[in-house]
Parts: sequence; structure tokens; C-alpha cells
Amino acid sequence: MNQSLLYQANLVSINQVEDEETNFNNSVLGILGHSHDIPQIRLWELLNGISYNDITEIWEVSYIASKTSKSHYVVILKDATLLCTCMFIVNQGMICRHQFRVLIQSDNAIFHISHIHTRWFNLSSDPPTNLTGFITIVNGEKNHTTIPLSYMNQLRTDNVYTPTIREKVNKKIQYGAAMSIAKTSIQIAVTEDVTAELIRILTQFIMKYRRSTGLSIEKSTESLQDLQGSSIQDNPQPLSVLPDISNPEYHKPKGRPPKRYKSTVENNRITSEKPDDVTVQKTCSYCSGKGHNIRGCPKYKAESSANKGNEYLV
Repeated sequence: MNQSLLYQANLVSINQVEDEETNFNNSVLGILGHSHDIPQIRLWELLNGISYNDITEIWEVSYIASKTSKSHYVVILKDATLLCTCMFIVNQGMICRHQFRVLIQSDNAIFHISHIHTRWFNLSSDPPTNLTGFITIVNGEKNHTTIPLSYMNQLRTDNVYTPTIREKVNKKIQYGAAMSIAKTSIQIAVTEDVTAELIRILTQFIMKYRRSTGLSIEKSTESLQDLQGSSIQDNPQPLSVLPDISNPEYHKPKGRPPKRYKSTVENNRITSEKPDDVTVQKTCSYCSGKGHNIRGCPKYKAESSANKGNEYLV
């Protein structure tokens, strides 16, 4: 209703609508934020099957702050039905912002209770089948009539929120609420060490309603009574002496033990102890030089070749 104040409505004729409907596909959406506020159907497709004699007024509703946004058309029929090209009243079952704008300006626009879908009614019992009373908002006068909205009933589907589904949903809601209270009660009972009192209350509740519900809860009742009796005892008997339990016998498997895989912590510790800029150099065992071993030692190779030459000479 507040958003309807951001729109302006102009009364148009059918001829003016025909000229603008030809450019429906060529219209520019304008601001991306206004893309949700675009017509969902052509006016002529919306009025398909409706006689021109049943049309009272056609209003063009446009957004004030944007000149590029596409205008909507609100049609007032003789049976007080309000139709809009945004299809909000059909898809969501409520009056849209464009229709509220027309309700403010038009003297022929009438609010009918059937404009609101029955699924939005908070009714404890079945909704009334004949919702024909409506209230006019012109000059603050309230009138009542029994004219049904025939066209609105044709466009909308039946209410899928049947009494059977409503009853099942209500049971799920009640179960969730009761389970939440039960969990909180158990936490408090355990914390305050008053579980015996809680068990006694639940036992009385079960014994009171077990026959009327027909649930087989005799076994659960007996277990609750046993728990209640065991928890009320002031001097519980001490536990019997437990036998000494030794460690299991160790069995040595055959073969070499498997290699132990190092954990990520150990691998990170090893790598962190070695600086990245320090490289380990080889040390030769023959000449104690750095950067090579005895296989690549030039001094060792030279002396070895000299010794071989001397052997040949001898």
C-alpha cells in the first residue's frame, strides 16, 4: 500500500491502449532494479473472453521516478473485479500496488473481500464458501452487497490448503513446539538434579491419556516407573566389586615391521628446522674437500692413475 504512492494513474481509452500494445516487445526496461515491475501479460490476453460491455474503466499506472519503466494497465469490471497486467492478484492472491493506486483515485473501484485469496485467511475452521460482502472506500462510506466476482473465480485456482492438509500441518507445528519444551525441561531437570520430579509428572500425564489415545505405551510407562523408583531411592546399594582387567596380550607379527608414516606436524617441523637459503655440501673423505665425494675427487683420480702407471712399469 505504501508503494502505491510512488505511482501515478491515468484513465485511458481502449484506442489508446491499442496503440501502445503494438510496441510491447520493443519497450526498453530501463533501470535494472525495475525489471521486476514489468507487465507479465498483454492486456488483450488478460481480457480474453471478457466482453467490452463488462469493462467499466481502464487505468494506466506508471512509476513516477522513471520515465523508461513499462506502464501497467488496471481494468475495472462491472462486477467490481480488478485485473492488472502484473498478475500479482492471480499469482499471489493479493491486491498489487497498481490496484491500490487505482483504488485511491477511481470512484468506480471497489474493494471486494474475494480479491484476497482464502489461503491468506487465518481461520480456525473452514473458510466460508460465499465471500460476497465488499466495502467501498469512496468518501469513507461503507456499503455491503452480494455481487460475486465471477471473472476472478475463473482466473484463480481452488484453494489447495484444504482442511486435511491444515490439520496435518497443525499437528507438525504442535509436535515441534512440544518437543522444544520437552528438551528444555530435560536440560533443566538434569542441571538441577530433579529428574525424578519430571519423570513423575510425565508418568502421570501418560497414565491419564493412554486409554483415550489408544497408543501402546504400557511398556514405556513401566520403564518410566522403574526409572522413577530407582531414582527416588535414598540409599542406593553400592556396586559389586569389579574384577581386575589386565591389558590384552601382545602378539608380535612376523616379518619386518611396517614403516611408520610421519604426520604432517613432523614433516613441517623437519622442514622448518632447515633454512631455505642453506644448502648441504658434500665432503670428500679422501681430501676433505667440499662440493664432491671420493668418486669425483680429482686428487684421488690423479694418484690412482699414477699408481697404476707405476705398476705397469714394474
